[in-house]
Amino acid sequence: MSGCLAAASAFAANPFVEWRDRLFGSKADDTPMSRAEPYEAIEVDFDRPERFRVDEAALERDFPQGKSRYRVIELPREVAHASLRLRVRAQPNDRGRGNTVYKPVLYLLDDQDRVRETREVDPLYLDIRPFKPTRLLACVTLEKVRKLAVATTPEAVGKAFDATARGKLSAPSKGKFYYSTEPMRVKLPYAATGELVVELSEQAEAGQGC
Repeated sequence: MSGCLAAASAFAANPFVEWRDRLFGSKADDTPMSRAEPYEAIEVDFDRPERFRVDEAALERDFPQGKSRYRVIELPREVAHASLRLRVRAQPNDRGRGNTVYKPVLYLLDDQDRVRETREVDPLYLDIRPFKPTRLLACVTLEKVRKLAVATTPEAVGKAFDATARGKLSAPSKGKFYYSTEPMRVKLPYAATGELVVELSEQAEAGQGC
């Protein structure tokens, strides 16, 4: 029993687990898909998740980090400080086995849709659980934002998200036998298209919310 309690305590104290559950909740996404057409801007409200696809029907343009299909997100008004939570949902690989994910890049836009700032979404954290959709999680703080584009980079396509989903485990059983498992690594190819859930929150000061 003491071993189970110790394991549970160690799991609860995991900084990523606490961060993930605080920001994104402990349940898998059930956010409905946005009704906006692929060529339309997605109008979001504060603290309201929006789920959408960047697919072959989305518009395409040249960005500072290369040509990409993209979706535009618009807020009701400009905010001085904000945090943006992103959940990248793994999708079936239509060119092979397994799943793919989308590597997002954020471009803050002015009123003329010109890029005024590029923000990398880094790091991305793996959220993988039995019988639940695999996700990559991230949180980015933004300044003076009202409109932004979610895109990717040509350099990412063909590469992959590579992470350790579970380290090597070794523990005694009740019969005083030891069991062990090998480390498990997850490799998810980056695709030119993908599915995301975003949620933007207004913050009182810069750098808050993540």
